Amino acid sequence: MSRKTLPCYSQDRCKNDVCHSSERTSPSLDTLIPINYETPVPTVSARDLHQALQVSTRYNDWFSRMCDFGFIGGKDFYSNLSKSIGGRPGIDHEITIAMAKELCMLQRSEMGRKFRRYFIAIEEAWNSPEHIMERALQIAHQRALEAQRRIMDLTEENETLEIALNASLQFYTVAKYNKVFGKHWNLAQSQAIGKQLSAFCRSRAIEIRSCETNDERFGTVNSYPITAWDDFLKEIQ
Repeated sequence: MSRKTLPCYSQDRCKNDVCHSSERTSPSLDTLIPINYETPVPTVSARDLHQALQVSTRYNDWFSRMCDFGFIGGKDFYSNLSKSIGGRPGIDHEITIAMAKELCMLQRSEMGRKFRRYFIAIEEAWNSPEHIMERALQIAHQRALEAQRRIMDLTEENETLEIALNASLQFYTVAKYNKVFGKHWNLAQSQAIGKQLSAFCRSRAIEIRSCETNDERFGTVNSYPITAWDDFLKEIQ
């Protein structure tokens, strides 16, 4: 999870004029606290904010008390684990910029006012026409990639289905069909049926396969799917 760095919390040690100026309403967006832009809306670590606001109350107690003001988990904030100094995972919270602004206001301190102005500047930049257009283009690009993947998946499924269907079809030469189904066609009848069935299949774009025979008199002959045989014989009856 990437964040913009350069947290600068202490007025006593920091020489940054952005941090010290109480008149500035649009501070540099890279100065006060890391912002997470990998979520649907910008968020900030509640622990980072707790430290930045120089709150003396223990973090867990402070955040629990702040939640009593009506903030909703899954909407205004969500929990995650962070590594503590002792190595044990601690609870941190990603909070929206809107929630961060309200928390700053609730502190009723100069630091709270300073950070609230900072978060207002973050929101203004996030909602600028340029950034809205950039996000819209990213969403459109992502949707185009997803649509392309779906098309490729469907193509693969169709090819697999087509192969399966072709493999499941039974193909019969005239001689084989005559023998298997006991039609008792003579040679002249078989030749006539072969010509008619070939024309029938070609007119309907039905696949015709070549089939090698063991009879030197015939060599390679046509083989037709059983479904074509059924439809053809119904038509000529």
